[in-house]
Amino acid sequence: MTDESLSLPLTEVVVPENQDEMARQMKHCFEQSQAVYPLGGETSLHYGLPATVPGLGLSTKSLNQIVDFPERDLTITVEAGIPMKTLSGTLAAAGLMLPLDVPQAASASLGAVIATNTNGPRRFGLGTVRDYVIGVRAINGKGQIFNGGGRVVKNVAGYDFCKLLTGSMGTLGIITQVTLKVKPIAEKTTTILATVPAAAEVESAIEHMLVSGSTPVALEWLVGTLWEDLLGIKSSGSGFFAVKLAGTNEELAWSESQVLRELEEAGLCSGHIIDQPQQDQLWAAVHEFPAKEVELMLQIKTVSSGVISVVQTCREIDEFCTIQATAGDGVVTVAFDKIPDTGVSGALIAQLAPIAARFHGHVETFRNRSGSELTSGSVWGRLSAPQFLQERIKEQFDPRGLLNPGRFVFQ
Repeated sequence: MTDESLSLPLTEVVVPENQDEMARQMKHCFEQSQAVYPLGGETSLHYGLPATVPGLGLSTKSLNQIVDFPERDLTITVEAGIPMKTLSGTLAAAGLMLPLDVPQAASASLGAVIATNTNGPRRFGLGTVRDYVIGVRAINGKGQIFNGGGRVVKNVAGYDFCKLLTGSMGTLGIITQVTLKVKPIAEKTTTILATVPAAAEVESAIEHMLVSGSTPVALEWLVGTLWEDLLGIKSSGSGFFAVKLAGTNEELAWSESQVLRELEEAGLCSGHIIDQPQQDQLWAAVHEFPAKEVELMLQIKTVSSGVISVVQTCREIDEFCTIQATAGDGVVTVAFDKIPDTGVSGALIAQLAPIAARFHGHVETFRNRSGSELTSGSVWGRLSAPQFLQERIKEQFDPRGLLNPGRFVFQ
């Protein structure tokens, strides 16, 4: 990271060669009450509150081996430091996939993807990180190894470790090994693209797709000149609607005509199937969008019915913002090239947070280059569980508060 505001206050970085060495190092830090910052591919250091407590960087980069791969069982067990691109290549060679669309996949580690709960466009049709992690091994804040789920023994009663560690930002444990369920690669994928004349038509399109027999794997509403330049098409200002389909040739022959008809009924314009190179280019850009270097990037997480209001509010804040909305899931990622005139808190608290709350969601600051107005409320938004419950769980796993201190929701 080049941004000084995003750097971690590391006293040194240690790269253990194996999981046992990782545990010994963590136990030593516990005995010394030394803060620890778990490191993977270091692609998500911008996410979360800025760290202020000096501490040791503990890297999983050497924990990158395939532990077990029974292909016929559609599962794989790997160490958590494996880069996502390496994992995807191993699976693809066997005709399999893990349908998580991760930016900077050549560097991003599996453990970090789980710790940050990073998903992508295909979450609509194929599920999220939590749906694929079936076993996990991790090291808690006392240097103790614990296991849960999958083909490993669950030795701590009461917690679903797989789900608990997903999205925990490395504050409950350092993930060292993961068992995943995987899927066969579809015979064919296609993408239908249409222009959006007005927001109301997107609402109708989402409604059609939610009940469509075509079962799309991804629905994206893309607004901004970035997407116009990429596609070489001018929109009315309301952007484009992209539907990704996957299946056999026979399935797609029917699904394509079904989706084209339904998008036309919804009022979208110029619906057409894009060619393979353009499809690859489009989805690569969508996958990488959350890693875009901008002044401010927010992620608003609601339900699908909230997408229209969220996007409209974002454009009221800044008509030149760039938006990638995973429309079927209600996740809107918006990039601002400059801090809004109302400031970060003004844009979040006064304008976007009430809209998100109305649709059962909240707003997160995904990237803030300036480092201004970074508080727990502005970064993480409204908490989904009472603070005291989260603190009690934290105490069970990390009683001295050594793991990633100050960066997540814990005080």
